[in-house]
Amino acid sequence: MAVSNKPPANAFVARARKVYNPIGFAKGYNFILWFIFVGALFGFSLARLEYLDFWGVFCNPDAAPGNGALPGECFYYTKPGRYQIGIILHLATILPASLLACFQFVPAIRHKAILVHRINGYIVTLLSFIGTVAAVVIARHAAGGGVDVQVLMGTLAIGFLGSLTLAIINVKRLQIEQHRAWMIRAWTYGGVVISLRIILFISATILSSIGGYYDAQPCDKINFTLGGQDATMSFYPECAAFFSGENLHQQAVVKATLFADNAIEVGAIFNIVFGPAGWLALVLHVFGAECYLRLTPAEHDRLRNVSYQRQLEAGMKNPGMAGLTADRLGDAPRWTPKTPADSDDSFKDAQELITTPSTQS
Repeated sequence: MAVSNKPPANAFVARARKVYNPIGFAKGYNFILWFIFVGALFGFSLARLEYLDFWGVFCNPDAAPGNGALPGECFYYTKPGRYQIGIILHLATILPASLLACFQFVPAIRHKAILVHRINGYIVTLLSFIGTVAAVVIARHAAGGGVDVQVLMGTLAIGFLGSLTLAIINVKRLQIEQHRAWMIRAWTYGGVVISLRIILFISATILSSIGGYYDAQPCDKINFTLGGQDATMSFYPECAAFFSGENLHQQAVVKATLFADNAIEVGAIFNIVFGPAGWLALVLHVFGAECYLRLTPAEHDRLRNVSYQRQLEAGMKNPGMAGLTADRLGDAPRWTPKTPADSDDSFKDAQELITTPSTQS
């Protein structure tokens, strides 16, 4: 496990290294980024474990906004069928997957407990695939089920599962630097749900302050949310056609605001801003992931030297580019391994990792 061989710049750095070196980090900025972003994923997933109590917490009608399903959503989830199965399966798989994924980004585990890293990776990948497919199943009624929300969830599913697939293919081919890049992308996309929540509440507050936003809601959903015909008719008399049986698909125009007279108005504002908040969060996360990958070329080069050595030892054709690399599949210049004559830190660090067990299954 490589650590920095440079003397600390000051006493603070010396003390900080006593914290992050034992868990495998050689550079302080990597530890800070890990602590912030992986810590956010871990904390968010841990806090949401209570949702596994589906009836007592997630679909509890007395839960405050943000502490369960959005107001009105459980109208669809409490009915036996694919939406109920989908949401329960999603929660039961994606929450454990997110928690376990955090341990995949601990360098000490990757370097010293490679078998744990490998087995945990397979478990995380399996749970992630199941949870993502389940999310696509419920997209029609998630957060209002608008077309913008459905396309958002489909885009996230393609990005997340596509990146996971490319990461697995590359690690099976011992192309470690590509495995790292695609895993970083995958869980950056997976973390969109965290930024989405932050943007969601900010956007809902702003639009509620501005006012003038409305959303059409089905009367049967309104009736479920408000708890009865009397309350529904007092706010939305146009739902009379629904209760008389004249039009079972009758909808009412609902004011969308957090400063609401009833729960369905809170649900309406969240439904309006969910799609835009998700798209904005996705753009920010894609941008952040690509910036980080392009700002860490030394790590990329170091791991590519490790990949070259392991592919060479495994007898693979075209060592150094046996995986899905740009010089193999695209028009990038052919990569050549570094040699001791280069005498830089990336080669020295690579030599240390070459002595660890192979990650090939």
